[in-house]
Amino acid sequence: MLCEHRILSEFHVQDIIQDLDAVNRTMAQVLISRLRGTASMPDLAGILRSHPLPGRQETVEYLRELLFKATDSEEALRMERILFGCIDLVLERETAELTDMIEFFVERGRMHVGTEKIRAKEVVPWVQAQRDFSKREEMRRENSIFLKVIVNPPLARILRIIVDLVTQRFGFETYVRYSEKRKQVSFESHAETFRKYIEDTDGAYRRLVDPWVEEKIGKGMENLSRYHALHLVRITRFDDHFPPSRLMEIGCKTFSRLGFDLNSKSQVIMDISDDLGRSYDGMCVGAEIPGEVHVLMRPLGGLIDVETLLHETGHAFFLSHFDPGLPSEYRRLHRSRALDETFAFLFSELIENPCWATEIAGLAPHDADVLARLFRAKRLCLIRRYIGKFLAEMEFHEQGDLADPGPYCRQMHRATGFLYEPEGYLVDMEPEFYSLDYLLAWAGAHALRRRLEREFGNDWFRNPEAGHFLKSIACRGRSNSLEETLDVHCHAVASLPDFSGD
Repeated sequence: MLCEHRILSEFHVQDIIQDLDAVNRTMAQVLISRLRGTASMPDLAGILRSHPLPGRQETVEYLRELLFKATDSEEALRMERILFGCIDLVLERETAELTDMIEFFVERGRMHVGTEKIRAKEVVPWVQAQRDFSKREEMRRENSIFLKVIVNPPLARILRIIVDLVTQRFGFETYVRYSEKRKQVSFESHAETFRKYIEDTDGAYRRLVDPWVEEKIGKGMENLSRYHALHLVRITRFDDHFPPSRLMEIGCKTFSRLGFDLNSKSQVIMDISDDLGRSYDGMCVGAEIPGEVHVLMRPLGGLIDVETLLHETGHAFFLSHFDPGLPSEYRRLHRSRALDETFAFLFSELIENPCWATEIAGLAPHDADVLARLFRAKRLCLIRRYIGKFLAEMEFHEQGDLADPGPYCRQMHRATGFLYEPEGYLVDMEPEFYSLDYLLAWAGAHALRRRLEREFGNDWFRNPEAGHFLKSIACRGRSNSLEETLDVHCHAVASLPDFSGD
């Protein structure tokens, strides 16, 4: 061990960073391949064998030693970022076989609803589009069995492995403390804010959502499952106005006046295809950041495609304007995804901007107002859902009983009013409290949008100066937190939108 430690100490940190960057670059290419439905590239174990430094326990210990010896805050922040990047790879390596097993099951699993056979990986878009109440209920029963018997056992094993690694190998008290340290935030402080937000928006939520549920579902919200909530939040009223053939036109018109021409940006690859083998998961993937950024999506048809396109292209706007001279750890690595998601929400929420809806999407003014109200109601639904997820995940990990779906069912019902079945608690959880990143991003987008509208008007998306302003934020990459970014560029703090006037 002494010999290994001595040899490792001779490596420069840059060697670790280069290998870390190479591994993440190759993993991004694997993800792109999978989203396209093409043959996958070498597995994670094979990738790490080619670039072994980041996945070694000795590397983690070495970085911790450097972190302990750091003489200034900037050096410490840099070491922590690299350290967590390496820990990520260890966690992924130790759970890779189980992750591949789940992907295999989901790829080949089929749900039987009446005479239909629905692929397991397409359950969500099927439910969103399914107008028949009884068929959604049948899918709930069918999918609950699939989750309980097929998916949950390996998911539970993955969760146990991750918690054990974080606490036993890496020395954090709980998974919550590990995630707090990574994000550099206090979870309890945010939890208190979110609990109050739920109470404060209860009235607006009932006013906006109750009549919407009655109109679209044909029943009151009481005793409705989350499968009906999925159907509710897919806004279909204007789908005929948004065929897949219009996607690139709308995308180009939205971003071109900001100095982001999707037709001429060689470093941004817009990959929109309805190939049957493709995933319906729209995603932005940075293979090289900023040099090669992919936006991949398979259209479903209708407004949901426009929302996906704007969201993922918002990510691409952010990533493609990073200063290429920034160190890799400020381009590739992150402490939190909140700033990334802020840009994505900023653009997807243009759907509720009547100026965008009339001038870019071409809706009549009355229809633009109707769409704005519906999308605003959807946004409140999603914010409250993610508050429920965050509070459930926090309680779940704090109590430490990984087999107990109680916090999930209880917190989700309180936040949304819908019933969440216990079989869904594991599949609905995301690594490292991504739910918090989303919530902070909704707050960040709200603050950033107010700054843009105050400076450039409600049609800020048509103003090249607004584009310069956003690029001035993006050029710093992931160097600064969302909080720091808003303080410098907006002189504001992030706060979730106020729905009291609705």
